[in-house]
Amino acid sequence: MTSAKPFGDIQQASIMVIGHDPRLQKSKAEAEYAFFLDYLLHQRPSRAGEARKYDLAQALVNYISELAGREIPLQTLYVTNLCNEFLPSTYGRGTVLIPDGQAERGVAYICQAISEGQFRLILPLSLQVTYHLARVNFFDGAVDDVLTFVHQARPVPGKAAQGVYTPVGTTPFLAMCGKRLYHLGVPVVPVLHVKQWPLRDHMRRYKGSMQNASQEIRQLLGGSEDV
Repeated sequence: MTSAKPFGDIQQASIMVIGHDPRLQKSKAEAEYAFFLDYLLHQRPSRAGEARKYDLAQALVNYISELAGREIPLQTLYVTNLCNEFLPSTYGRGTVLIPDGQAERGVAYICQAISEGQFRLILPLSLQVTYHLARVNFFDGAVDDVLTFVHQARPVPGKAAQGVYTPVGTTPFLAMCGKRLYHLGVPVVPVLHVKQWPLRDHMRRYKGSMQNASQEIRQLLGGSEDV
């Protein structure tokens, strides 16, 4: 298996979730479907390794439900990665770099899927996913803060040569996380990756951004206004 498949029914889903890549950092697990979401169609496995895959899938659904302030049914989600190919591991050195060419192929697929569906909300997960989307003008309008974000979020060349994504700027995602943007009129709210939720102490600076993300998502989807 060389790549993961998107999960969900484009015609039925109302929320598109865009993950990073099937490994993200050092995982060797190879998902048939993004985030192992197909595991939720069956009972939780008893074997520890398989159970962890189920738990990741459930954590993603729980994460989106928490942000939305209500339960989000699995059938309303269409989940893919910006890069569904299994990229080489960084062996613990950091986040896998998605090369520009592969990211651009992923964006082309995502745009095609959006054109075929009736999405009410798009949720990019993580800094690098949002960086590539902004880099190829995925968001409506060339807003100054988006252009600044692209400049700050571009990868450090030396790290990129090692297959590792590290932004040149300090915490550039703070400028984009939780903000409502648009793609051809469809709302887009970038949020942290599910593996960074709930917030740990070193991520507390994102508390305000994630509160804003939750408010935006609840307004768009009609969830509870309590944060």
